Order: sequence, then structure tokens, then C-alpha cells
Amino acid sequence: MEIIPKYEKKSLSDMVVTYIKNRILSGTLKSGDRLIESEISTKFNISRAPVREAMRILNEQGIISFSPRKGNHVVELTSNEILEVFEIRASLETQILRKILRNQMLVEEDFQNLTDIALEMKNGESRCATNEEKVYLINTLDISFHNYLWQLSGSIKRAQILEGLFYQLLVVMNEDVTSLGIPESKTEEHLEIIEVLKTNNLPAVVKSFHQHIQNYVKETLPEEEKNFCLDC
Repeated sequence: MEIIPKYEKKSLSDMVVTYIKNRILSGTLKSGDRLIESEISTKFNISRAPVREAMRILNEQGIISFSPRKGNHVVELTSNEILEVFEIRASLETQILRKILRNQMLVEEDFQNLTDIALEMKNGESRCATNEEKVYLINTLDISFHNYLWQLSGSIKRAQILEGLFYQLLVVMNEDVTSLGIPESKTEEHLEIIEVLKTNNLPAVVKSFHQHIQNYVKETLPEEEKNFCLDC
């Protein structure tokens, strides 16, 4: 069974965007890696125009950048920039959680769907033939879990920004994929968030989510973790 899907999208540029994002999700693209338009166009047997459009879309999302010397390359962030991205993500996602809880938007079906996603982080590992597939699985389910809440809140603009931030952080964590955690522990972390969400206790939910983000900061930037500001 193939864990990483084929690239079937409604446009050629969408196909290239998905290809690049899937390589990030699988851990094969890291900060600073070059993206050569001619190689991508040859791979998919397409012209360079949709590849350039894909690069533009990814640039707008902050996932890649362009320089005359290096061309298109996966974004590189300093330690301070990484901390700032974590802080922005924490702030925006906390706003979403507050909106969901204050409006009591979660129902039993939502809790079940979120639980299914969390459990698949652990249960799906047995279907992965390679480490690349395992990394892809856990990252795809991680963003699916959080995106479920982003979309549920109806916060379209926040969701768009958060997706870009997710990938920006992921290319950094791809430098050492052990920072992503192991399937069992990621399952437990997300199940804990679900249990707290069921209480509809806003302070407890925010505290649980902040700890979740703090864990990522600790694994990604252990030396700079003390500078992380959740209330910024």
C-alpha cells in the first residue's frame, strides 16, 4: 500500500505545489534545498510556466524563497525567526480554539473524527514500508488534526496563514526528523488535547495546546527555548 499519494490535482501548478509539499511532509526537502524548475518540469513532462506559478504560490506562503544567486530554494530561518513563527502559530491557533469553545462548535462527531486522526498516527505505522512513508504519515495526520479545528472554526484567513506556518516549521524540523516525535507519543499528545477539548474549559484547553507547541520548540530549539514567548 502506497502511503504517499500520486499527484492528481485540478491544475498543473496545483500538482507541482502538492509535489513540493509532499516532499516536505516526507522529510525529503529541508531548509535551503534548491528547487530547479527545469528538473521539475522534466519530471512531470510539463512546461516551465506552471512550475513558475507553483513557485509563486509557495513563495506567497513563505515556504520557498527566491534569490538571484540561489534561485528558488526552501526557506531558511534563523533561530529568532523560527521562534517568531512558533509564537505566531500559537497566537493564531489559540484564537481559533477560543472561538470554537466560546461558540460550542464541537459535537460528538467532531471528537470522534479527531480521535480517528490521532489514533491513525500510531496504527498507520504498520502500513509504512519506509522511514520516508512514516514521516509523511505522521506529518500529514498532524496537519490534518489541526486543520480540522482551523476549518471548523470558519477562520478562513487564519487557516491559510497557519498552513503556511506549519510548512515553514516543518522544513526546519526536517533537519532532524527525530524532533517530529514518535507515532505513539504524538498519538497520546493529540488524544490529551481531545480530552481537554471535551471539558469545554478554555483555560485548560489553551494550557494543553501551549504545552503541545512548547514540546515542538523544545525539540527544535533546545538552546533557545527559554526565549519562547507564548503570550507575545
